[in-house]
Amino acid sequence: MAAPRDVRTQVEHLIERAQEEILEASRDLAGGISRGTERFVPPVSDDVERMVDDVFDFAERVIRGQRKMVSDVVRAVNEQADRAAKAGKNATAQAGKRVTATKKATAKRAATKQARATRPTATRAPATKKSTAARAASTKAKRATKATKATKATKAR
Repeated sequence: MAAPRDVRTQVEHLIERAQEEILEASRDLAGGISRGTERFVPPVSDDVERMVDDVFDFAERVIRGQRKMVSDVVRAVNEQADRAAKAGKNATAQAGKRVTATKKATAKRAATKQARATRPTATRAPATKKSTAARAASTKAKRATKATKATKATKAR
């Protein structure tokens, strides 16, 4: 969108150009009236006055039309500027919400990490290696238990 100063400059240029054209048309009309009045005799001066009034009435209608046109252009420019400002505010608000949400999520993750770090970890007793002799004794005891069970099962039959 054009800057407000550029729009204003363009509107001023349009107004100046329209006024110059109105002046030029008025001069042409006045010149035509002068040429036409030269043909008439003085008693027709009432018609000349009427023509002058018509010229000024025409100029007034043109200026009213210009005023309305410029008013419409300015109104449209203001509406666009208001829409752009509103869109900018909405975008800023949404960006702020995203930043706030990101900050909250980051803070929550940091709090979770901190809670995990301060929680005591479960400790296991270190595994002890059995000596070869202890393993052999354990194996012998298991075999003896199995043999005893087998013997008792055969006698029970």
